[in-house]
Amino acid sequence: MPPRTLLVENFICRSCLSTLRKQAPAAQWALRRSLSQATQPLASESPSHVSRDQELERQKTLETLGLLKGRKNEAVSVNYFEQGKGGKLRRLRDEDEFGQRLMDPDGEMETRLKEMEQELEQATQFTKIVEEIWGKHGAEKLRKRVASQDESLPKPALLLHEEDWPPQGRIYIVQLNNMIRTVGRKVHSGVLAPKRISSLWKYYSAARITLSKRWESVHADIWDLLWQILAADHENNPNRMSHIYTLAKDMQKAGISLRGDQRLLAIEATFINGFREEAITTHKKLVTTLGAAPETFVEFWQLGLRMYCLVGDMARAERVVNTLLGSPHETDARFLIPFIRMCAENPATAEKGFELYQRLRSALGDSITIEDYDQVISYFLASSQTEFAFYIFVEMMTSKTVDLRGTHKLPASVASPFFYGKWLRRLIAAGDLQGAYNVLLHMKSRGVMPQAIVVNGLIGAWLRSGTADNIQKAEEVAWAMINARMQFLGIRKDMQNLAAFVRLRQYGEGWPRANLETFSLLAENYRNRGIHNKMEELWTAFRQAEIAPDSFILNQLLFSYLQDGQGKHVAALSRDLANQYQVEPDSWTFLVLWQALPVNRLVQIPPGQLLEEISRTRSLFAEMVKSAHIFATSGIDAQLARYVLHSFRKLDDKHGLLLAYRALRQIFKFKTPDIIVLELHVGSMDLERTGKGRSGNRLMHAGKQIEGYMKQRHQELIASGQLGAADNMPDDVKQKELEDFLEALLQSRITENESTGQLLAQAAIEMGLHGEVTSFEPSF
Repeated sequence: MPPRTLLVENFICRSCLSTLRKQAPAAQWALRRSLSQATQPLASESPSHVSRDQELERQKTLETLGLLKGRKNEAVSVNYFEQGKGGKLRRLRDEDEFGQRLMDPDGEMETRLKEMEQELEQATQFTKIVEEIWGKHGAEKLRKRVASQDESLPKPALLLHEEDWPPQGRIYIVQLNNMIRTVGRKVHSGVLAPKRISSLWKYYSAARITLSKRWESVHADIWDLLWQILAADHENNPNRMSHIYTLAKDMQKAGISLRGDQRLLAIEATFINGFREEAITTHKKLVTTLGAAPETFVEFWQLGLRMYCLVGDMARAERVVNTLLGSPHETDARFLIPFIRMCAENPATAEKGFELYQRLRSALGDSITIEDYDQVISYFLASSQTEFAFYIFVEMMTSKTVDLRGTHKLPASVASPFFYGKWLRRLIAAGDLQGAYNVLLHMKSRGVMPQAIVVNGLIGAWLRSGTADNIQKAEEVAWAMINARMQFLGIRKDMQNLAAFVRLRQYGEGWPRANLETFSLLAENYRNRGIHNKMEELWTAFRQAEIAPDSFILNQLLFSYLQDGQGKHVAALSRDLANQYQVEPDSWTFLVLWQALPVNRLVQIPPGQLLEEISRTRSLFAEMVKSAHIFATSGIDAQLARYVLHSFRKLDDKHGLLLAYRALRQIFKFKTPDIIVLELHVGSMDLERTGKGRSGNRLMHAGKQIEGYMKQRHQELIASGQLGAADNMPDDVKQKELEDFLEALLQSRITENESTGQLLAQAAIEMGLHGEVTSFEPSF
């Protein structure tokens, strides 16, 4: 009870009490002021109805109680008392204790304040955890949920309580919690990396058996976070539908009510995972709920349409289409595309599919895109309904200004190889090779001759695909074009012996005549596949076709001979073809010629033929020097230079090797890679095998020697002032130093005597380098 002063109610006279009752009750905050201030107006007031004797008596009573100030500045002493529950009075120390007991009668205020501080600190820590996992937006959303929910319900939990699970499965719960903490901090900052999503799914899958024993312990907020990550529609989540299927099943077992959008995703995931009947049955059960709700109406029926189209249920799919078309809800007309595809697959319903396409085109209007046209065209082409596909392509290319329905003769602007060529190029670029082939057949049926360059593009795409069916089609079409070429040449030859007014017309399947590109495509494919007999057959046809060859097709023929084990004929064949057709060799020609040398084909050269092979190798190098201009633009290929240098090394032609390397640097501007430097130092073209054998120490020694030389040169450059003390060797300087090292190494392997200069001069003449490279210099 509130404290009060002693004897106020028992010893104050009636007149004073009457005066006190007339005053308004003081506010709670005013009770703490001193009682002397509160009684000052009482002492000064003298009611008119009180007699003199009564006033004197009242003054004496107030003076006795110490409530009447004698003088204005005289101090007044006030005592405060508190009455306990048993009626016992206790004197208070001072005014401060009086105020404290007045505000906190039971003495629990300090304890309560400490409890509130602890609760506030816990709430602050909880808020930080929520913001780390859910982000500020998610934390605010969670606060609103907590404020709106019933106090009797459990509060949201972001992590699983690890102590509530059995010991044998607790490790999986701990791992899942750790992963939730990791991904929770990143999920609101952007899309998670594929590794994070797969890791979360791995730990969730490992914990499923343990979770299944107490599904009720998994709070709805944890399910929301798992769904948000594992059901994300992004390229980083390739197994999205599999995740949704499993997650939705577990949430239902846990008693979590799925939202409308989650139910639709669960049905789609069930269908995609192979449980088609289950998905369709579930979809039928939700017709009166999700199928009638405005927020899920369109998505629900479009999902049903896609499923019915995939299972081939034409009747139900058509009913769904009518439902969507007749609904008041706004829909994207592209929902018709799956139904158009199903109609196009069946020749009996292809007409209906084309009519639906026209409805789609009218509904979309100017918003229809090239991708929409291409998608619908591909459906008709895949089912060999090329006529309808051609109508749609014409509408796309002419902006719907040309309608071919019912026309027997195509307009000149459409019935041309150039117009069809645009279509073929689009299909080939999109990878629809079967559709492009159907277009070719449609062109022939319409009497339009396709261009050879377009057909060659399709042949090349077929061959690059590598499948047996496509390669067979490519060969059939290419040889049909070769036959058309032969027939044309035969007609041209026969017309020379006929009268001027007689004209012969080509007959056949209507394929264009083969050209050099057609033969080159087949030659490259036969060479890559190692079919030398077909290559010889192709070469025979090529010579009869009276087409001037180029270096590419000649190189394919030479490589084919080399792969067939007939490398000894490559050099002679190359010279004959070059003389016959006046074709200049290129880098690939020299590569096959160097690979065809006996030193690169045979395991060992007989000692009696060594000088002959050295002479042959030097002569080939001389031919390459004569054609040095062909390497001026793109430079010499590293693989070709590698074969050149190793050919001299294998023959132990030290003079020729030194001159060849100098020529490659000075004439062909060859930049030597590090690997070639190491190969020539070790004396092997297979460093991997050399490192595994007994020569491994030699390889290690060569590497250390090169490294030591480069360090020495680095220090010398620093000492000469060309580099700073802390500067690394620039790449161009490092390249030059490596090349200088190799040249000095090759030179050091030549025994220096009186005949050294003469031998170098003779080798230079044989290699076509007389006066081109520097003379012999002292070795390092």
